[in-house]
Amino acid sequence: KASAELILAKLLRLGLVLAAFCAAGIAESPDDLTQLSIEDLANVQVTSVSKKTESLSGAPAAIFVLTGDEIRRHGHTSLPEALRMVPGLYVAQTDAHIWQVSARGFSDLDNNKMLVLIDGRSAYSPELGTVYWDALDVPLENIDRVEIIRGPGGTLWGDNAVNGVINIVTKPAQQEQGISASSSASEQKGYSAGVRYGGQINSKLTYSLYGRSAYWEPFQSPAGTTPLDQFGFTQAGARVDWQKSAQDTLSFETSGYDGKLGATAFESTQPATYLLDGANLQAHWKHVLSDHSSVDTMAYCAWYVRYGAPGEKRNSCDVEFQRSDQLTQRQSLIWGGSFYSTGDDLSPDQAFYSPDRRRTSVSSGFAQYEVLLIPDRLRILGGTKIEHNDYTGFEYQPQIRAVWTPDKVQSIWSSISRSIRTPSRNNSDLDLYFKAGDSGGEPIFHSVTGNPNLASEKIVAYETGYRVQPFSTLSFDTAIYYNAYADLIVFAPVVVTVFPTYILSENHFVNGPGAQTHGAEFSGKYRPISQWTLSAAVTETRGSAAAIHATPLHLFNLQSQVDLPRKLNWDAAIYHDSSLPLGVSVANANLPFQRVPSFFRIDTGGSWHLAPHWTVSVWGRNLQSPKHVETRDTAFGNEATDIPRSITFKLVWQSKPEKVGSKP
Repeated sequence: KASAELILAKLLRLGLVLAAFCAAGIAESPDDLTQLSIEDLANVQVTSVSKKTESLSGAPAAIFVLTGDEIRRHGHTSLPEALRMVPGLYVAQTDAHIWQVSARGFSDLDNNKMLVLIDGRSAYSPELGTVYWDALDVPLENIDRVEIIRGPGGTLWGDNAVNGVINIVTKPAQQEQGISASSSASEQKGYSAGVRYGGQINSKLTYSLYGRSAYWEPFQSPAGTTPLDQFGFTQAGARVDWQKSAQDTLSFETSGYDGKLGATAFESTQPATYLLDGANLQAHWKHVLSDHSSVDTMAYCAWYVRYGAPGEKRNSCDVEFQRSDQLTQRQSLIWGGSFYSTGDDLSPDQAFYSPDRRRTSVSSGFAQYEVLLIPDRLRILGGTKIEHNDYTGFEYQPQIRAVWTPDKVQSIWSSISRSIRTPSRNNSDLDLYFKAGDSGGEPIFHSVTGNPNLASEKIVAYETGYRVQPFSTLSFDTAIYYNAYADLIVFAPVVVTVFPTYILSENHFVNGPGAQTHGAEFSGKYRPISQWTLSAAVTETRGSAAAIHATPLHLFNLQSQVDLPRKLNWDAAIYHDSSLPLGVSVANANLPFQRVPSFFRIDTGGSWHLAPHWTVSVWGRNLQSPKHVETRDTAFGNEATDIPRSITFKLVWQSKPEKVGSKP
């Protein structure tokens, strides 16, 4: 019966793929950023560093832009997989649907020091302080770019932007015109199919609709067994952009998803299947007051439920206001505020919380002043965010940044900033009690409790960087940093009490000692001929044991991108992660005592534009070996599985988009 159900499921997936292609293809992007010169790429406009548009080369932070065209060209099937390309970012896959994404240490399943945004909407879960990357299955065809900041961003983005910010920017509806469909298939990894349609009501009002379904096959454990870690995910969404007038632009986005994941039940070896679903609605209004002033207002609400460990029901709403004023030719000011409210029900989690339902809010205000001390040479930004949260009360997050551009080919930037991470729900309210084994015939029970009196974790970060483009075909980007952490939330020493009939081991969270990380990040890009681009990145991370226990000391990647005749593209990438030693985190006593060997990973593949509307691509992943492990097991009992060698086929049909504004 199980085999018959599996065959039926695969037939249904194949039917989805065929149906998608019968529907039609993917809209072309008007600008292929993979074809830009290195000089043009340096001038790509970003907004995440200072919340206003500026060139990448002059941004006073360790920022990298991964374009949507690069993601699609390299044949990636998920966003975390694509983030491996980013210098300074550590990406590791645990099983078919669990990912770890971090920067500058403190890598863990929770990754609670990395803030992830989608068009400004936070994807951060306050239960564990984590991002559910499996539920963040953004259709890659919808992504315009991903802006990755390594280092604190609390002044502009608020708490939990401690070690970095990942801002996913999707395409406006104007760039998604036409009918579309795409599909990928891999016997080792799984299948996906997507459909998208974009149109316009008039010259000022455009819209796009999309749907996507994916199924990821379970991987194998190092012992040779097949754990239940498969993942199925279906989603749909829409976006409307309205250029109401020369002064007003409005956009509306909504999406919903439904999924099913396999995992190991908490504190057992039994496989289990859990459900998840969610939806969100977002509105964004940009209003131009004058040639020197503008206002941005954004509001969103999101709802989701996730069963298992972790599990939660959550509803959140956020309203943000920002005003930008060009005070003089040399001075500008950005200021604003926000109010965020989130309510949860943690009864779906297999652990216990007291209370199991809670609503919390964060209100904040920020201001950032910028002055050009020397026009076109020296720029200084300073500001702070002051906020109030229901866990630790008032907090402040200041920063000062400076960028010096002695000429048109080089820039030097430096910054000092302070950010915080507020306690998560499990840090404050966990009430966990379970049997942990036996000793001398007596049962051992383990208790883990939260601490409602915790202070926020704090970081003071010192950074400096250098960018140079000595030739139009060659560029380098270097950043060095020192991060000092205080009041880290860790477990207190275990207290063991022997009773007549059992043994009790007790843990609770406390603010522990500080820690530090320091390191260097280097990347370069070289185009020896117009059809060939080489990119390389080296990351070195050092620090306290508590900060780097699960982060490789050395990361390296080398990427090659070649444009061949007859509309052929051939790309390749080599990745290296150094080993993770035996050891556990002082912040999570449940993590296994486990070593992860170093590994090389080789990916290569190409695409062929065999007809005006058709593109076929083939990619091989992990070609260097049949399989390898990338992380330790999780604290929730999910086994770190073997990441297999795989071959992925992708087929895209794309209609020629209708020119926006052509209708009366």
